[in-house]
Amino acid sequence: MAVCQVQGLMTERVILDRSQEITAHRTALERAAVMSEEWFRLFGQQLNYHEMIAQHAESVGAEIAVAEYFGLRGFMPTVNTFKAEADVETLDARIEVKHTKYANGHLILQESQRSRPNDVCILVAGRSPVYQLLGWIPAHMAMAPRYKHSQQGNYWVNHRNLFEMKYLRSSNYGDTQI
Repeated sequence: MAVCQVQGLMTERVILDRSQEITAHRTALERAAVMSEEWFRLFGQQLNYHEMIAQHAESVGAEIAVAEYFGLRGFMPTVNTFKAEADVETLDARIEVKHTKYANGHLILQESQRSRPNDVCILVAGRSPVYQLLGWIPAHMAMAPRYKHSQQGNYWVNHRNLFEMKYLRSSNYGDTQI
């Protein structure tokens, strides 16, 4: 793990090994296989099936990178939980991982996240095998009116509005005393 600077923010860089990349691809394929045809039509409109699997593989890679950051050995990404469970759970924290391929991207939350307001959301940027943990924010803070996207109805938090990763472990948000 290395500390890097991205547009004024200190970020954490995690590099996956080959076995972690294979896990990401296998999980992405499993997630795509159980995805309903209706879900694919609604959310996969701009992607063909193979592109969607690749996008899921990057998201799973981001989840693995977060687990690696917290030292969670033996982490296995979930399949078919579809936002009912946190992406990564430590002893005391529930973490929703959001991935973007853009270094200056946004953490985007859907309205359905309201059912888990105590989760901590982490934005991860990059492409496998190299991921940057850009920062974090408690879900209830990310769903403030100031972040509401006027046309999409979801919440967009710019990476500059996130807390640096180094402050997560000592925070009171989400009981992240790891």
